Amino acid sequence: MLHKISQFCDKIDSIKSDADKLRKMKYETPKATDIEINNLIEQIQADCYLISQDKSRYVRFEEETMDLFK
Repeated sequence: MLHKISQFCDKIDSIKSDADKLRKMKYETPKATDIEINNLIEQIQADCYLISQDKSRYVRFEEETMDLFK
């Protein structure tokens, strides 16, 4: 895993927040423009792609630091 678990969870929270914002932009009055909606969709997709590509093995920070001194 390229990021700390906390960073991973924060990114998931951010995606959820953007998804909630997207729902409001689409269905509440006043509605956002199609350009604004599409931009947010693309941002959510990009964030999801980054998460999906983080496939390396999770290593605790302490283990990573210890490996440097071996």
